[in-house]
Amino acid sequence: MSRDHIRWSRFKMYKVDDADLDNAPDLEFPFHPGSRFRAVNTGIDEPTTQINFEDFVKGQAITWSMPHDEVQYVVSGRAEITYYLPPLMQESGKVIAEPGCVYLLPQGARITWDVLGDEPFRHLCICWPNPSYPIPVAESVAGQTTD
Repeated sequence: MSRDHIRWSRFKMYKVDDADLDNAPDLEFPFHPGSRFRAVNTGIDEPTTQINFEDFVKGQAITWSMPHDEVQYVVSGRAEITYYLPPLMQESGKVIAEPGCVYLLPQGARITWDVLGDEPFRHLCICWPNPSYPIPVAESVAGQTTD
């Protein structure tokens, strides 16, 4: 394969800034009318990886099927996570994620997050391959370049 066909990622860094989420608009999760969450893209949106910073809030539980592998790191808040693993969704489990926890959401898994307490469940999402979620870029990195 020639070099012209390879899409190279660039070095990027994001310093976690709570103000990015505190100032982000509320969004509604697809297929969950009335749900609320906030999300910003960290500016790391490369050919193979997208990293987003998210808040899930107490209320309606969020259920999602993972079209990609994703690692999440919990910054603050707590959530009960129920998961079902492919290929037949017969292997399942339930855990409590809290600050300092990191976990893998494997491609094809079905996940439900239920936020515990009034504090938002704040987490970083490292997705690969890049799912190209249409998330606005965080205020702290908007307009910055790495060149």
